Amino acid sequence: MPALKAKKYAPYDYIERKDDIRYACEGFLFPDTYELHEDPTPESIMKMMAEDFDTRLTPELRARAREMNLSIFDLITLASLVEKEALYAEDRPIIAQVFFKRLKIGMPLQSDTTLQYLLDAPKEDVSIKDTKIESPYNTYQHRGLPPGPIASPGMAAIKAVLYPADTDYLYFVADRKGHNHYSTNYADHQVIVNQVR
Repeated sequence: MPALKAKKYAPYDYIERKDDIRYACEGFLFPDTYELHEDPTPESIMKMMAEDFDTRLTPELRARAREMNLSIFDLITLASLVEKEALYAEDRPIIAQVFFKRLKIGMPLQSDTTLQYLLDAPKEDVSIKDTKIESPYNTYQHRGLPPGPIASPGMAAIKAVLYPADTDYLYFVADRKGHNHYSTNYADHQVIVNQVR
């Protein structure tokens, strides 16, 4: 029942209700520790988390998004990818920059996290077969952003998207400890993948 409510819950006009979105409120319920009072309902919990998100999205952050020609919806969608891709703080703005660069040149985002979102259980490594999954969330098969957020990003991921790094990187891969390694071309990327995986 809570999942059904989350599918349609969109209390603010920047939350888009598209047919191909799994849960309208995905990404817009701020991940934090909350104090719950007696008999909380799914509605009251979602309302509390959505209000927290809306408050944290300050006028300054909203203005920065407008300056970058990013809707709030696209900001949070992109930040959700950064949230799931980056284990360490220093990687977030670099990964955000890589995604912006790929979007600019029309390259698929090819984010494994969007494939993980489609799977029944997380996998250490996605497979070639996984990249063939038919879904608008599959960023190997579809260019641009997925239909909506795939997770609830924290403020660090949101700020990384609003203030990305300035690099020439186009590729990244995480090693087994979660540290990302970057390259500017596919040949170098393949060498790094073979070294760290």
